[in-house]
Amino acid sequence: MKIYILTVVLLFTFIVTNAQSKLVQSLDRVNLNVFTTGINYSKEMPIANKSTIEGAVGISSTYYVDDFALQFRAGISVDYKFYYNIDRRNEKGKNIKGNSASFIGATAFSDLFPLNNLEQSSNENFLFGGAVFWGIRQQIKESGFQMNFLAGPSLAMKDFTGHNPSLYIRTGVSYIF
Repeated sequence: MKIYILTVVLLFTFIVTNAQSKLVQSLDRVNLNVFTTGINYSKEMPIANKSTIEGAVGISSTYYVDDFALQFRAGISVDYKFYYNIDRRNEKGKNIKGNSASFIGATAFSDLFPLNNLEQSSNENFLFGGAVFWGIRQQIKESGFQMNFLAGPSLAMKDFTGHNPSLYIRTGVSYIF
């Protein structure tokens, strides 16, 4: 147990001390997602010169069009992002504030529980999955607002027996504070 704690402390120290020299920045954001409508808070931290880990917690919604119902769900996600062109953008003098660049990555996500129960829904208490994606982010001048888009194949499960391949899309507007 002591070795585990020591390893975690050393890894955290390494990440924090090396974050100052990275092209990517540490960011705190509020995100308003358009596709899979919801709002969340995220913290993005550099782990290498062009790579970050981002954790998010928030609320998403599911629409039931036939019955005019709306269900809200609490959710979390952890993303790894590799900004493959941020160094070229920096060399050309283009905007890289707020990690404005193209990236590839992977995510693990979970809808923890519904905040309201509906007859139209199975009201599953737990849904989890993962995805690989390509994305782009662009900060709007010095405003702190960003436009975000990412998409890729995903696999979601309600339990360990049911697999649901789908297209994972996240797009919206963020504000850095």
